[in-house]
Amino acid sequence: RMKRYEEALKAFGKAIELRPVHPVAQINKGLTLSETKRYEEAVKSFDKAIEFKPDEGKAWYHKGIALSNLGKNEEASKCYEKAKELGFVPEK
Repeated sequence: RMKRYEEALKAFGKAIELRPVHPVAQINKGLTLSETKRYEEAVKSFDKAIEFKPDEGKAWYHKGIALSNLGKNEEASKCYEKAKELGFVPEK
């Protein structure tokens, strides 16, 4: 929230280093990467979160946003559908 993205990325990296299977840290890392328009990296982070917790709708939804920003709308649509199927409702 403070827009200190590089510091946040370092913190999430450390959290993941200490606990490699950490879907929440992967999601937050992906969100931070998206904020800095590093969408390819964000997708990889969301993929890691999904690998660890396949039923995490938030990861699927935000992966869809990152893919959409990359112009991969068909893939993005599938992610949104998966998030919806899992019951994820984005905050307004």
